[in-house]
Amino acid sequence: MLCMWTSVECWSYYYSNTTMDWQHARDWCQEHYTDMVAIQNQEEIEHLKSWLPRKTNYYWIGIRKINNVWTWVGTNKSLTAEAANWAVGEPNNGKNGRSKMGSEDCVEMYIKRKEQTGKWNDERCGNKKTALCYTAACDTDSCRYGDCVETINSHKCACFEGFFGEKCEQVIECDEDEVTVPYKGSVNCSHENGNFSYNSSCEYSCEGGYQLSMSRPLRCTASKKWSELPPTCEPVRCPELSRPAGGSVKCSDPLGPSSYQSTCVFTCDEGYAQAGSSSNTLQCEASGSWNASQPLCVAITCQNPVGDNHLISTCSDSPPELRSGSTCSFSCAAGFELQGADTIQCSGDGQWSKALPSCKAIGCPAPEIPESGQMSCSLPLSSPASTETPHPLGMVCTFSCDEGHELEGALSMACEHPGQWTSTPPTCTAVVSCPLLEAPENGDINCSNSEPVHNSQCSFTCSEEYSLDGHELLTCGHHGNWTGKRPSCQAPPSKIAPIAYGVATGGTLLSGLSLAIWILKRLKQRKDTFELSSNSDIEAPPQVYKNSTDSLI
Repeated sequence: MLCMWTSVECWSYYYSNTTMDWQHARDWCQEHYTDMVAIQNQEEIEHLKSWLPRKTNYYWIGIRKINNVWTWVGTNKSLTAEAANWAVGEPNNGKNGRSKMGSEDCVEMYIKRKEQTGKWNDERCGNKKTALCYTAACDTDSCRYGDCVETINSHKCACFEGFFGEKCEQVIECDEDEVTVPYKGSVNCSHENGNFSYNSSCEYSCEGGYQLSMSRPLRCTASKKWSELPPTCEPVRCPELSRPAGGSVKCSDPLGPSSYQSTCVFTCDEGYAQAGSSSNTLQCEASGSWNASQPLCVAITCQNPVGDNHLISTCSDSPPELRSGSTCSFSCAAGFELQGADTIQCSGDGQWSKALPSCKAIGCPAPEIPESGQMSCSLPLSSPASTETPHPLGMVCTFSCDEGHELEGALSMACEHPGQWTSTPPTCTAVVSCPLLEAPENGDINCSNSEPVHNSQCSFTCSEEYSLDGHELLTCGHHGNWTGKRPSCQAPPSKIAPIAYGVATGGTLLSGLSLAIWILKRLKQRKDTFELSSNSDIEAPPQVYKNSTDSLI
């Protein structure tokens, strides 16, 4: 296959001496040269118009419709309006009657036509045209940091952003001195293209308890300026604290309000106590959190003063809102009296100022039971029973006397307010008396009463060497009789014989009859002493005399 070519310094064009469809034309160009010509400017078109022979009219060029977009096939870039060189009325996709033969998705360039020479026309890719090829002037090291752009006479480098120079070998640099280290911070820079040059990045960080005012790194841009101003390290801030209800808070802020190292002390007002936190002092930590939860101030309350069933309370506040300063007054139900303070106050420590009072049932002192009498007490049905006193208000006590006694005073008395009996207890007076007793000869008597009344008792004793004959203790019965015979004191036999003997030998001789009469009189005197009244309560014991005078009586 014969190839024609021309060279303008480093740029070369070629065309085939045969025609072929668009795809084969490109394959041929890529096989023998660089690629199919991709015309990009008017200067190149003018050059080709003057150089290509007139014998050939139509040449395939490297533009094709891909996904309905006209595209440079060498670069896969869309055809721009500035680079397009369409003939008048083109592209028309075969609207002149040729659309039935297929879509016109490839581009040909006119050369031989007198009019619109060098213009483009859309054409069916299967038609055969002359292939127009080129060889590149650029190589791998033509441009260091840029794209090599083919030109008619040579090539040029389109430098990447941040680079410049004939071969894009130089890089943009930023001012190193603008990268300052902040107070309480540090900076670490990385350099992709040289120290503090394009795309150099400087990362900032802060010490514990401080944070960056701006978190983005500084980057050297193509304008020789850093992308950001250097950040500062600001103290970390904790959530703002509020004054608790019923309390106050005082803060020390060496680095700023609610900032790192700030300390806040909470105090509760009088009548309030701290709750919700174990400490009343909070400190802002490096993490941006307080070291403890914010405390609360809750009202101090006293327990509801509940006493016994008879205690009546009236409080300035309704339970359970018995706060510091609340007062409660007390009284008792009817029949009871208050024991303790009648008013108490809730203090700041949640305690009542005084002990809770109580109610004591109002009662009367225990009445004295009369001697030789009885007492019976009871409550009326209308009075409430009370086990707190034996003699509450309303109690009525009735009295009676033993037999042989009569009541002197009120028959009954009642316990009334304020705990007093309506009268004094009565007395029981004896109404039965017995004969007056005398001490026996050679003996003594001892009686319980000065008068021998009912139930009086008398006891008897004899002098030394005399023995008691009869009952030792006599009691006055309810019929006025003593319960036994009146005793006597008997001499021992040794004292009786000398008497008889003395009489017989005393110079006065008594006859046996005279002696008997004398003894009889003595016995009669003693008999009168022990004689009981006719209405005695008991039978007198039979008298037995065993001496020799019995036959004389």
